[in-house]
Amino acid sequence: MNGLIERAHEALSGKVGRLILWSFLCAMIIELGMMIDPWYYGMPTSSMWIWFNIFTVIYVFAVYPLLIGYQWGILALVRQQSFHFKDVLLPFRRQYGRHVAAGLLIAVFQSGWTLLLVIPGIVKYFSYAFTYFVLRDNPHLSALEAITTSRRLMDGRKWDAFKLILPVVPVFLSGLTLYMWLDLPVLASWSFLITTALIRPLLTSRLAVFYEEARQQDNMTWNRSA
Repeated sequence: MNGLIERAHEALSGKVGRLILWSFLCAMIIELGMMIDPWYYGMPTSSMWIWFNIFTVIYVFAVYPLLIGYQWGILALVRQQSFHFKDVLLPFRRQYGRHVAAGLLIAVFQSGWTLLLVIPGIVKYFSYAFTYFVLRDNPHLSALEAITTSRRLMDGRKWDAFKLILPVVPVFLSGLTLYMWLDLPVLASWSFLITTALIRPLLTSRLAVFYEEARQQDNMTWNRSA
């Protein structure tokens, strides 16, 4: 486990500031999208559901591909490959519909399990955590197939994945606490998104390193069986 953490830190060495800047940009896009939804900030309006649907469309068709590109960039750094900011736009230029579908399916599945019970929702978060990496390495897979592959790679590894990201959980919870307790919707929302932006590079790099190890072990298993 310590080896994985060290590899993640090495991948981010000298690039943390740049990645945090991109995290904040993603957070701002999310927040600006929410600002057009009066219901989110408790402002009553007769057209609430119209605004809500507009925000949902913006989130699905714009934010999901950006977040996928961000994960691809960090995966490239973990593999010691070059990474430029323009590369985060690759999901828009290549198989855009597949990437939108993947983000939408994960959101639907995740919401369904979370509404059922909190614990299954957390478990499923880890089950789907490799999906965007799988999309990068397997352009021939459909969105649903990528999700299924992520679930298979995470089989028996969820507890290790949880331990790997455990150090960043308190930072996330602090932002969530402010979000839930502050009776100031704008301030609460920004405080939550700022904290998540700060931990996004570390969280994603650790999952990327873990994905690389799981993928290599999976390839070895398939080669032995063949």
